[in-house]
Amino acid sequence: MMRINLLGTAPTPTAKPPAAPTTVGSQIVVLVVALVVGGGIVALWHTISQSQIDKLKLQQAALQRERDRLAQVAAENQRYEQQKQQLERRINTIQALEAAKVGPVDVMSVMGYTVNRTTDLYLLSVSPQGARLAVNGQANSVESIARFIAALKQSGSFEDVQLVRYYQDDQFNRMTFKFNLDVLYKLPTPPTPAPAAQPAGAPGAPVRRAGL
Repeated sequence: MMRINLLGTAPTPTAKPPAAPTTVGSQIVVLVVALVVGGGIVALWHTISQSQIDKLKLQQAALQRERDRLAQVAAENQRYEQQKQQLERRINTIQALEAAKVGPVDVMSVMGYTVNRTTDLYLLSVSPQGARLAVNGQANSVESIARFIAALKQSGSFEDVQLVRYYQDDQFNRMTFKFNLDVLYKLPTPPTPAPAAQPAGAPGAPVRRAGL
């Protein structure tokens, strides 16, 4: 037998299960993990870069020390070379004077004679520079320096007379002129030895006849 629902009440629908909501906490965890990983990568890269920079700085410091050492060695070599050249010039001068039998006294006597031919001029120093002479002096006028240079050229004992420089000096409230000359001392030519006389009876000697 059928039953009829006279009240008209609709049947109750079946409820669906609720969807699982997305939690905010999981998103925060993912963000924190990403930040930690990114920070670790940056820190690692910074450490590697700093290590390379430190190595390059050490290499740069080593190269600078080597450069300073080589510069010091080069300076010492240059100083030794200058001393060697000075000694060689002195030796050459002494050998040249000895070969010509000319000593410093002879040079100074000739130089003094030439100075006496000029006025208002005197020498401060005369020193050998290789085969040449460095002459330093003082005069009361430029004309006196010019006359002294002309006298050196005309003396016959000096040649290639070069005026290195001259300048005005006002010491002791007196105007003078100091000068530097570079002079080549002309070594005197040694005399030619006379031929030896041939003894009597030697080959080539005239034969003297008796009664002549």
